[in-house]
Amino acid sequence: MKRNKTEFAILPAFHGDCILIKTFDVNNNDFFILVDGGTAQTFRYSLKAELKDITHIDLLILTHIDSDHIAGLISLFKSSLIDNITIGEIWMNHPELVEVENDELISTKQGDNLKNLILEKQPNVKLLEISTLEKSINKSGVEFVILSPTPEIKNELYRQWQASTLAEKEKEKVTISSQQDTYCKSLKDLSRIPFAPDKGINDDIFNSSSIAFILRCRDISILLLADSRPEIISESLRSNGFNECYPLNVNYVKISHHGSLNNTSQELLGLIKSDNFIISTNGGTSSHKHPSRETIARIIFNSQRTDEILNIYFNHQIEDLRKRIGNFISEDDFNSGNWVAESKNWF
Repeated sequence: MKRNKTEFAILPAFHGDCILIKTFDVNNNDFFILVDGGTAQTFRYSLKAELKDITHIDLLILTHIDSDHIAGLISLFKSSLIDNITIGEIWMNHPELVEVENDELISTKQGDNLKNLILEKQPNVKLLEISTLEKSINKSGVEFVILSPTPEIKNELYRQWQASTLAEKEKEKVTISSQQDTYCKSLKDLSRIPFAPDKGINDDIFNSSSIAFILRCRDISILLLADSRPEIISESLRSNGFNECYPLNVNYVKISHHGSLNNTSQELLGLIKSDNFIISTNGGTSSHKHPSRETIARIIFNSQRTDEILNIYFNHQIEDLRKRIGNFISEDDFNSGNWVAESKNWF
């Protein structure tokens, strides 16, 4: 099918990520990209319907092995739907992929299950590991500039994964912006609080190993950050020649890790120029509530802001987010910063 305009969906993936991109190559032929699969519910309630009329996916990317990114893909490969879809290439980094028993646990007991499913259902698929060694990958006019992970981080992921004997990933007890004291502070005041992540990169290896990249289609550009760490992305952007005087200019930014407090720094935002930011979350889980009010503040008051209105998009209804995490943005917040918030899935 011929196409001359890119459209993409940040599907309502519950507390996960699932992104479907319909773009085109140099000959204006369809070029479809699926980034992550969200939770198992994401496949049942969103992804399955979007894929029912698709017969070919040019590139499938599993950014990392957290359950809210991989579970929907396991559901896809276990379904009959995959029998009607051919996949050209798959990117994923893992020594052994995981079988997810539910949406909160990562089991190592059936580590080869997804990989075996892929090889069974898509025997001719090309499987590639991805790191910043690849730098730029061009597929018929669709360009990917790889920003994460570095080879060192990928190797550390493999070391930790192979050394692990845990049956499930330890649940972190984190404090995010559901706290009432942050709700009472203005966004401008919150934006001034220095970035101070509660974990180091190696202590957050699953997120640190995320495949993050700049996607340059023939008509638009998107920065897709998965659950990556801002320290890694900032360093990669600088190594690609971007800085505060010459920032990366993109049409859209998919913010890292559902708007978590620990994954978007002032430094990173100072290297990016965009008027459109997207946060993928339904409010999170009982122990991980997203988005962080501090992250929203940093986006609105970042140093690269222009006079244009800034758009922050959510892939779930804002009122539903408020029901889960409280009044994380209020009417008073819109009185400064020249910004709007909107719930939207297709762009």
